[in-house]
Amino acid sequence: MEKPSDTRELLIVSAGELFADHGFDGVSTRMIADRAGVKLSAIHYHFGTKDNLYIEACLAAHERGSFTTFTTVIEENPALAETPQGLAEIIRTAIFRRFHDNFRPDRPEWQTKILLRELAHPTDAMMVLTEKIFKPDAESSATFYKRVNPDASDDEAAAWSDLMYGELLLYKMAKRTMEMVRGENSLNERFYRTAASKLSRAMILEAGLPLPADLQ
Repeated sequence: MEKPSDTRELLIVSAGELFADHGFDGVSTRMIADRAGVKLSAIHYHFGTKDNLYIEACLAAHERGSFTTFTTVIEENPALAETPQGLAEIIRTAIFRRFHDNFRPDRPEWQTKILLRELAHPTDAMMVLTEKIFKPDAESSATFYKRVNPDASDDEAAAWSDLMYGELLLYKMAKRTMEMVRGENSLNERFYRTAASKLSRAMILEAGLPLPADLQ
């Protein structure tokens, strides 16, 4: 893959690759500068500290996935929120896009690896990720479910959202193990489309909405 020409971007990618493989404590600013092919002072100039660079790498790893939320789909087509059929389509669209965002073939491996490291062993970066990304995303999902089911409790809305989050995390965290069981490259684009279809069906039904014809 061709390295970015912009110094700041180059440092984020180089640091992200190293952090993904070795963790925060296993990487020095010298290692990052050498990998990026820049002077050590460039890190201080653009980020101030290694901690700040790590946070930026984690944010970049998530944001560059162009992750879709239920709110995103509604903002793109507000009319969908006016009918049960449209609400069901919002669920399907959000889920299929989330699978694409997470598992598209051209997504750099370091982006997934650094986020999995952070989820397993949270650092101060997790506070930033939570406030900027994870919490708003969870609130978007819960708000959508309560829009469909106004009498739902907070726990019910969270558990419904977790159907999606749980499946995405399973395929991310256990991909290699699952392919040892099912066969090499079994978790491919065709499988992810099937998984997205099954998950969409389950979440639409659980929300009490009518299934689109192709999911019946």
